[in-house]
Amino acid sequence: MRKVDVITKIQASLDSSEPQIITPKGKTYEEHIEQLAKQLLQSVIEPVSVKVTSTIIEDADFDTFRTATVWGIARSGVNWLLTVEGKQEFALAFGENPLDLKLHGCSSSDALAEWCS
Repeated sequence: MRKVDVITKIQASLDSSEPQIITPKGKTYEEHIEQLAKQLLQSVIEPVSVKVTSTIIEDADFDTFRTATVWGIARSGVNWLLTVEGKQEFALAFGENPLDLKLHGCSSSDALAEWCS
């Protein structure tokens, strides 16, 4: 996977449905989504093979991310946006070491909602 593939995958998620994001008072949904999407795309990294070793929410989507080929595709501090190779599936994880990440718990095809969860 290359950075251009990551951008294409995220853009496909953004284009396929309305991200499930709460809009703060004083902003329109559209401008809020545009701002968050821009921030996400600025956080895209060269994909890194990662290992998910634990989860916050037991029995959520941990088994999928623990056993699949998973890539870290965006990062901000200790927050990582992950994706499963060959699937339109995204999840948020935490950690310093890409080989020891903690999954937030749930995943979906909504890249922006997962990034902002």
